[in-house]
This record gives sequence, structure tokens and C-alpha cells, in this order.
Amino acid sequence: MGGSWVILFVLTVVIVRSPVEGKIFTQCDAAKELERAKISKTLISNWVCLMQSESGMNTALLTGPKTASSYSHGILQINSAKWCVRGRAGGLCNKRCEDFLNDDIQDDIACGKKIFDRDGFKAWDGWMKKCKSKPLPNLAHCTRRRRMATESEAAEIEADPVL
Repeated sequence: MGGSWVILFVLTVVIVRSPVEGKIFTQCDAAKELERAKISKTLISNWVCLMQSESGMNTALLTGPKTASSYSHGILQINSAKWCVRGRAGGLCNKRCEDFLNDDIQDDIACGKKIFDRDGFKAWDGWMKKCKSKPLPNLAHCTRRRRMATESEAAEIEADPVL
């Protein structure tokens, strides 16, 4: 029993001290990245809820081992059993799983779209438990803030013709 605790402690230290750089996204940052990836505006709240429920919006989250010694990676918790391969490009997304652990989530979203196109949101347990038939994040404040910033930038340009 004592040996198990030592192994768990060592694994925890390795994961915490991992050189992977990650980021905890805000709802608005995630929504902006999803828009950039051309996700339908009608689905963005579902995707943000998915990210919150699967990873807590943490791009560097690595969980496992799960079934068949697989691990789940990144903000969408993309699993190595089917979608990516650890150490080299592969899986149905033809990606290295480690590529999903950085703060650039465009590749995560691209793979997530493939998962969604094949299985829908039901592919993610977190979405099924915490998002399906539940109130989704209200992201109206995200677009309102961007619109206000754009309007104030336009006003600055009109006020200072040198710009």
C-alpha cells in the first residue's frame, strides 16, 4: 500500500512539473477561438460548456490512464485510444496527442469537430452529464464587450485623423 502512494506522488510531481505550457481559458476567450475556427454561433455555448465540463478550460490537462491504457489530452480531453497517438502523428485526427496540451486550441477544435461530426456531443461524458438539457453558458457579455471595444476604437480614429 505504501508503494502505491510513492508511485502516485512521483506521478503527481512529474505531471505538475511537466514542461507543457498551458492556459486556463475564460468563456469569452474560448468563444473567440471557436468563432475563429468557424464553429456555428448556435453551438458555441455547447462547446464552451463542453470545455468547462471536460477540462475546466485547462489546455494542459492530461488525464488517465483510462480504458486500454489511453489518456485524454487538453481542453477537449481528446483520447489517445482513437483520435491521436502519443509520440507521433496518428489516430483519426492524425495528430500527436501532446499537440493538444498547449495553449493554441485551434488543433484541438479541429479534432473536436471530427469527433462531433462522427458522434455529436454525446462523445464527451462531461457534456452528457453537465451540459445536455441543462442551462448553457450565457456568452452575450462576450460579444457585447467586443462590440463596445470596436465602437470605441472607431470613435478614437474619427477624433484623431492622424491615426
